[in-house]
Amino acid sequence: MLVRIAALLTLIMPTSGQSSGQAPPFEDLAHRAEVARDAKRLDDALTLYKRALKLKPGWEDGWWNAGSIAYDLDKYMECASEFRRLAALKPDLAPAWTLEGLCEYHLRDYDAALRSLTQVQRMGFQENLELSCAARLHLALVFNKLGYFEKAIVLLYRLISIEGKKTSEIIVAVGIAGLRKPWIPPEVPESNQDKVLKLGDAMATFMEGGNTKDAFDKFEAGLRDYPKEPDFHYRFGAFLLEQDPDRGIEEIKKTLDLEPGHVPALVALARIYLKRDEAQTALPYAEKAVKLSPGDFTAHVALGQALLATGDVAGAARELESSVKLAPATPAAHYSLAQAYAKMGRKADAAREREAFEHARQAVDATRP
Repeated sequence: MLVRIAALLTLIMPTSGQSSGQAPPFEDLAHRAEVARDAKRLDDALTLYKRALKLKPGWEDGWWNAGSIAYDLDKYMECASEFRRLAALKPDLAPAWTLEGLCEYHLRDYDAALRSLTQVQRMGFQENLELSCAARLHLALVFNKLGYFEKAIVLLYRLISIEGKKTSEIIVAVGIAGLRKPWIPPEVPESNQDKVLKLGDAMATFMEGGNTKDAFDKFEAGLRDYPKEPDFHYRFGAFLLEQDPDRGIEEIKKTLDLEPGHVPALVALARIYLKRDEAQTALPYAEKAVKLSPGDFTAHVALGQALLATGDVAGAARELESSVKLAPATPAAHYSLAQAYAKMGRKADAAREREAFEHARQAVDATRP
């Protein structure tokens, strides 16, 4: 997605504009670095910027230009280090965190990339459109690699709304997330590439909006080719919930026929039945999800809500407390826990959770475009 960035990034950070002549050592090096950069002598420019930065380590423009040049030269270790220094000097500069995260992604240091790109997300992706889209895409790729598939899908949905179209990169990322595989695009096995593309295209067509029939046709065509793929049924079911809810439930249940331990399908069915005020039907799905995946906060939220709806308030509070510990930034967990505490007469605890809900909701809203 990113083009060569040396020229792009110099538009974001101002240049020093130093003159030559009898300049002090730092000013001379800075000027020579700019001349080399403008002449496309990038290796020379990078060396000169580094020499200048040794004399003046607080020079923000220097770290920016050195980092952007290192990125263009595919020197990702240097690039990450230089943008890390810039982010430390100017922590509110979202593009510095983005470029640090992109370099860490190229280095396959996914935990570090997650930290950097999540910081950009917290800042609301406040940067130019190209960098914002690159940050969102690469954060989604990192989410996929680390197993946060639903987070990736939410981010890719928003990216498509910003881009206004589904690019080939987005389709592949969506397909990987849809299949719940911890891959980055180059890691997709050849035997799975067609499946990734077909599921990704169907899901991305739906995300793109407007033509639900086209998305429906693509899901059905994909299922004809891959009738035994649980996640194709699961994603088709999720799509159908808005169009034909009963058939959507049928498709999600087909997921469980093929893979009884499919936790997202169990949680989805629990949520669906809770929305239909069928808490007793929801309860066994939520219980099984928690048993299979005790570290999944969504399972605890679903079980807590089901227990609350069936009158087991103490049990609901225990499950929702677990969900808050697992995912303290999740609004739904705090909201439901506040309800449980209120029913138990724990007014102070309920007030605390309502306040936590508001903080979490506002934080989520701040990351939206």
